[in-house]
Amino acid sequence: MLMCHVATSILAMASSQRQLLSDHEIVATHLSRYCAYLVAYSPKLLPDDAVWCKSLYTAVKKDAERSLAGSGITISTSEMDYGRLVELLSMRSKHHVLRDGVELGWRLAELPEGEEVAWKALAEFWSETASCDDMDEHAEAIARGGELITLLWALLYHVGSVDDATTAATHGAADDVV
Repeated sequence: MLMCHVATSILAMASSQRQLLSDHEIVATHLSRYCAYLVAYSPKLLPDDAVWCKSLYTAVKKDAERSLAGSGITISTSEMDYGRLVELLSMRSKHHVLRDGVELGWRLAELPEGEEVAWKALAEFWSETASCDDMDEHAEAIARGGELITLLWALLYHVGSVDDATTAATHGAADDVV
């Protein structure tokens, strides 16, 4: 998930010169940012071990900050030189998740078929990734006011868009919540 978030961010920087964003780009960037938020602040809502997710996020973030140190570029800079960023992260990063994400983002930006093919693929990836499997944590999140992904799952469950395996496994949790 983090590698694809890095790739999505790199492609967004490569595309930042355009004024008009495609629907696929909007979906991909918003879901990517939201999933990165979940990794950093609500890892219990993800299928992987929460402690592992949090430590991976911390390690990748520290590696990005270290890689960009002294360059005048920070990971929170919104408008930066795409080429310089890719160069610095490619040369200086030590964490494979960050390196692989930068390479994937660069490759997507350079697709001969064009950016829209890359944005469509990322939008589909993030749409599938944003679905959830563990309903116990999501049921608790709804009771507290919920995370967006939990509320979306509840909506999809009730309109019949959740697959049969997930529906059967989580039927009781969703009925208790809604």
